[in-house]
Amino acid sequence: MGKLIKNNAPATIAARRWQDVVERIIVSIISVLVFLAFGFVALMSIFQTSEIDPNAYINEHILYQGDNVLLNLMLMAIIFAVIFLCRRYYDFFARVNMRVMEIALVLYVLILGLIWVLNVQCVPAADSANVFEAATGAAQDNYTGLTSNALFYNHDYYGNNSYFLFYPFQLGFVFICEMIYRVFGVSTAIPLEVINVICLSLAYLGIAKITKLLFERKAIEFIAIVMMIGCLQPILFTPFPYGNIMGMSLAIWASYFLIRYMKSDRWLMLIPSGILLVFATLAKYNNMIYLVAFGIVLLIHAIKEKKWQSIAFILIASVCVVGASKLVILSYENRSGEQYGSGVSQTLYLDVGLQESYMAPGWYTDIGMRTFMNNGFDTNAANAAAKMDIQNRLDALSADTSKGYDFFSKKILSQWNETTYESVWVSKVKRHYNTDTPTGIVSDIYDSDLGKFLGGYFDLYMQMLFFLFAYGIIALMIRKKTDICKILLPLILYGAFLYHLLFEGKSQYILTYIILLIPFAAWGALDLMDSKVNFIPVRKNRKTYGKKKKV
Repeated sequence: MGKLIKNNAPATIAARRWQDVVERIIVSIISVLVFLAFGFVALMSIFQTSEIDPNAYINEHILYQGDNVLLNLMLMAIIFAVIFLCRRYYDFFARVNMRVMEIALVLYVLILGLIWVLNVQCVPAADSANVFEAATGAAQDNYTGLTSNALFYNHDYYGNNSYFLFYPFQLGFVFICEMIYRVFGVSTAIPLEVINVICLSLAYLGIAKITKLLFERKAIEFIAIVMMIGCLQPILFTPFPYGNIMGMSLAIWASYFLIRYMKSDRWLMLIPSGILLVFATLAKYNNMIYLVAFGIVLLIHAIKEKKWQSIAFILIASVCVVGASKLVILSYENRSGEQYGSGVSQTLYLDVGLQESYMAPGWYTDIGMRTFMNNGFDTNAANAAAKMDIQNRLDALSADTSKGYDFFSKKILSQWNETTYESVWVSKVKRHYNTDTPTGIVSDIYDSDLGKFLGGYFDLYMQMLFFLFAYGIIALMIRKKTDICKILLPLILYGAFLYHLLFEGKSQYILTYIILLIPFAAWGALDLMDSKVNFIPVRKNRKTYGKKKKV
């Protein structure tokens, strides 16, 4: 028996090495693709910023404003100098209690978020109003808001057809909201906005925990927490009573447990990951991007580690994610007596994403909804019409390459380089429960110099975040520190980049992804501190989470 093991050992070692090589190649390809996408955004952020036209603010019309390149470079140089100088403070990083930092981060988000939400008191409008009306009605066992010919929000726009006939996937968030309103009452959307704040604080904590899990260095988690303290856009977004923040938080924690599984081989970690992913997609169906990324990463993990429960998990998770949405739709069909069907398809969303819009290239137009309605709510017929439209549009863009480049580059920059991510817009254009004319801090951010200062701050903050993220990704690959666990968040980001490049886009959709940049931007910052170009001396008293002598 011993002889057999000895004879098989070289083959086993060779197989393992081959598996490592395959993993490294796949991870390197993904890293390069991610670097190219976000390197483009980082580079363009020096030259221009996309912003909402103040003269067409309510219409979300995007302007492409040229930046002061010299000023941007000077400010970035100052920030890089600060990063280099931070090398002196390794001793400080070693002494910091990271649990205290994590608690402080949660409290910071909770306090700022609650102050903002309770001052803004945003009234739902548009899609969030349709969800609010349906959920609050259902919480009182009244389902007329889910039916056609009812006087729901903006019913004329939908030809008096039920809003959910077009967008049945929204019923997942209606279900979550119904549970909330049954508990807290139905007078306003404030309970949901407060829950947004709680979810956001947990999302920030989740990013800190993921950073710790991936890099196992106190300094990197410390830098990530400092970066999250400076990331104010999601906090300003919390008065928006919709599924974006909740879905983001649930998806981040699903990612955390998935990474824990891959690092520890404890299959029990897959259970909370799967449950959280199901509720994340119910809250916001775009979180299917996470499901796809999970599938790719787990497939590679299964091949390399021979952990076939990874394949079983992704199959079960896919069934549960899709099945949960269908079960919720079926429940509301039974309760309301309305049949919703499959609604506006992804083919129709692709058609929307390839069209010019009064907002920006590929932003919302009603072409998908109108095509679906004009074809008698027949998905197959609507898809056939959309495919012809898509082909015509692609032919036009490919026939004139400069026009095609202009369309897609502007679409990318209108989303990723609109550095407020509509975090102020989503509440400023709405009504408010407490006043017709906001005052105090709300008015200052909406209409005064404080708002202008924040706009400039967001521009500089995102420039640095994009640059440090792109640098961090390529530095990890060059230093051969990438692995399948580390590639999960970049793969999710790349999935979001591709999806919103092709399908309907808006900068507010991007907001839920920007904090995923932070762990790798923090790594990039620390790598710069440690790099040979940094001549600042370093003190040697270092500590870590484990046995490594790195802070």
